[in-house]
Amino acid sequence: MAGRPPRRGDPGRTAGRVFAGLALFAAAAFAIGLVFVPDIEQREQRTALVSGLGAALLLGIAAAWLLLRRALVRPLEGMGRDLELAAHAQPGAAAERPSLPDLGALSDGARLLIERFAALRRETGEAAARAAAGLEEQKRRLEAILLDLTEGVLVCNRDHQILLYNRAAMRLLGAAEEIGLGRSLFGLVTREPVLHTLEILGGQGTADDADAPVAAVVAATVDARTLLKGRMSLVAGAGGAPAGYVLSFADVSAEVADLARRDSLLRAATEGLRGPVANIRAIAETLPTVPAGERARFEGNLADESARLAARVEALAGQYRALTVGQWPMDDVYSADLVSCAAQHLKERAQLELTMIGIPLWLRADSHAVLLALEHLVERLASATGAKSFDVEPLLADQRVYLDISWPGAPVPSREIDHWLEAPLAGALGGSTLRQVLERHGSEIWSFAGKDRAALRLPLPSPQRPQFRQRRTGFTARPEFYDFDLMARGRPAPERDRPLAELDFVVFDTETTGLRPEADEIVAIGAVRIVNRRILTGETFERIVHPGRPIPPASTRFHGLTDAMVEGKPPIAVVLPQFHAFAKGATLVAHNASFDMSFLVKSEAAAGVRFGNPVLCTLTLAAATLEDMPEHSLDAVAQRFGIAIERRHTALSDAMATAVLFLHLLDVLDGRGIKTLGQALSASGSIAELRKRRMQA
Repeated sequence: MAGRPPRRGDPGRTAGRVFAGLALFAAAAFAIGLVFVPDIEQREQRTALVSGLGAALLLGIAAAWLLLRRALVRPLEGMGRDLELAAHAQPGAAAERPSLPDLGALSDGARLLIERFAALRRETGEAAARAAAGLEEQKRRLEAILLDLTEGVLVCNRDHQILLYNRAAMRLLGAAEEIGLGRSLFGLVTREPVLHTLEILGGQGTADDADAPVAAVVAATVDARTLLKGRMSLVAGAGGAPAGYVLSFADVSAEVADLARRDSLLRAATEGLRGPVANIRAIAETLPTVPAGERARFEGNLADESARLAARVEALAGQYRALTVGQWPMDDVYSADLVSCAAQHLKERAQLELTMIGIPLWLRADSHAVLLALEHLVERLASATGAKSFDVEPLLADQRVYLDISWPGAPVPSREIDHWLEAPLAGALGGSTLRQVLERHGSEIWSFAGKDRAALRLPLPSPQRPQFRQRRTGFTARPEFYDFDLMARGRPAPERDRPLAELDFVVFDTETTGLRPEADEIVAIGAVRIVNRRILTGETFERIVHPGRPIPPASTRFHGLTDAMVEGKPPIAVVLPQFHAFAKGATLVAHNASFDMSFLVKSEAAAGVRFGNPVLCTLTLAAATLEDMPEHSLDAVAQRFGIAIERRHTALSDAMATAVLFLHLLDVLDGRGIKTLGQALSASGSIAELRKRRMQA
């Protein structure tokens, strides 16, 4: 059929050539019969005879051709399609078994071949699964280590495409739509510092040296919101040449901001105190020579300047305390763990009872220093009050967590607590005093009378983690955080000449209020990325969109989205730029792509984006390769390949099913000699044009 990709060894064409050859042979025999008849009368008689025989021969050949086509050609074509689908269907899917009763042993052989191939495929898959079990366990351990690191880790190839990233990198970079396997690093961080550091590393040694060079790198995120500091080292490829690099980093924005505040504080201390100190000095030098009548005015000025100086010093001290809080190494600590350790130590050392009451809370602290401070306070309280048993209750306050130590009796006077502050804590780093530990935590302690008991309150910083986490109801699928096969990719060829196997794809689907792009709107977009022929289930895009109009009940029955479900969701002008960023640099794939793309293109102007991505349609690709199917809907083609679709007519689920289908179609296309993007676009476009003509006819 015109416009479809050629099939090698087409039985129909072969049989047609045989028929043409037989017809030519009959015509040649007729001509020879006429030439070799010597007599005119005999020639005329022979002409009639040969004409009749020739016509009968041609009719016989035509009848034989029709019988041959029905009994042999069509069954052979069907057998070829069944064998092709059996080769590319899902493992374990029920394959079509060709039934060719007229071909006898060939039919039985084809069925046996399909069954043996399916069995061999299962056995090979099981053997590969068993052989990979140990390797998979090692990979899981590596993933667990990488994913739980607090530092961000990225591995990139020479073209700065991301081959690996961990959760910390996602959190620090804060660009969910931009980060992903095969995506450019320079969509996340500034280019120049990375290139400069690579240039430095390139001159220090080779990547496979025992002492491979490591260089520090400081770069900002592309939105200039975060400053990153880390280390870079090279990854060796074949022959020891650098094939890529590893980048580990942390967010130093807060540290840099603290340094700036320290500089400002120092500047204020030198410049802000200069005036009051100079005034006091001038007054002090002048005061002895001032007449008695004017001395009171000078003494008043001296008192004012002294008050100004004291206020300024107090303000600087407050800023200094705020700046130093949190600079000491601190972590989130569970109050129950802290109190239980202190209780055990106090019982062993001083026979004191310490009991935690109330709900345990998280707090942020230098756990060792606070543990020593808590023990020190309980021992001092026991000495001052004579009590042998104390309760500790964690209380949640605004930006703080209180540890209230209570006992039966009266509160402790403030002056006595002041004496405790100057005592060094036994075992504290650098001989720190209780006051120094409290200052590091921005804390002050005081005693007060409660309802039935006296208490001493120790405020501590709130944790960085949430106090109370919701119980997880299940586990999400493990995302794909790495693909080292991308390391071997060469420089990209011109887009249309690039092999399909090397391309990155974003397979997407939309749900809409109706079927008319000119009048209806998008209510959901779902997409998943394919890199290196792997579906990255951890790199998906799913958004509900407010259509700006009511959703018809007929559409709700189709995709399940109601007006209440889209209430408060962002409009397409907000969602479309996010999807545009997610699909950047990839070839778009959809089933009946012209429908989905028409909705995207319609909203480009309002969203301020333009989709220049190449687009492939699995519907037209299926029509180009599965010619015998009466329809090529997503359900029909998926069933042909043994693909199960869960939650049909949700955008992300349909996109996932289309992605699986697309990978199967890539195998079929490769078998037809369609290997590049340009060839796939041509095959898809020719079928689309043919369908358009049929609809117009």
